[in-house]
Amino acid sequence: MAAAQHLLSSGDFPLPSVNQIINQAGVAKGTVYLYFSSREEIYLSLLMNYFTQFESDVLNRLSISNSESVSQVLADCFVHFSAQSPKGVYLACIAPLILENNLSDEFILKFKHHMHNITLNILTKIQKISLCDDLEELRIKFLLVYNLFLSSWQHCHPPENVLKVINKQGLGTLLYDFEKEFTRGLKAIWQ
Repeated sequence: MAAAQHLLSSGDFPLPSVNQIINQAGVAKGTVYLYFSSREEIYLSLLMNYFTQFESDVLNRLSISNSESVSQVLADCFVHFSAQSPKGVYLACIAPLILENNLSDEFILKFKHHMHNITLNILTKIQKISLCDDLEELRIKFLLVYNLFLSSWQHCHPPENVLKVINKQGLGTLLYDFEKEFTRGLKAIWQ
């Protein structure tokens, strides 16, 4: 996992191959396949680690907030996550269409349960702070915010070669200030 994390953090896209991970880790191919059956499993495991860190950040920040500041805390946490872990956000963006696509049901369930537990932990904390009885309403808002986060981040962070073309051709108006507009969208959803 550490080798995959290092390669992902220091490299460009596409995702490093299993052979690159094996070379970086200095282990036998069989060792990697004892723990993971594919590179998709490796990267979803890394994504689970990123989300565990995100959960910790959100819960810590919420523990010192009040009902009026919940939306700002969430905005700050998502923006911080994007700044500190852009490769984690990239993995989150490609997870549903690419990483989850060819995995065993068992691994998909492991990943989805992990995501469910993180979401529930965050929502339970928000519910206590905001004194909101409607956990379902909080769940929908949180998932809408998460989807806004992924789509906004992906839109505002095109691949480097695409960004060069956009800038060279004077098409920068296709992009917007991610932090500002995501925060504005989150607050509109969270009302």
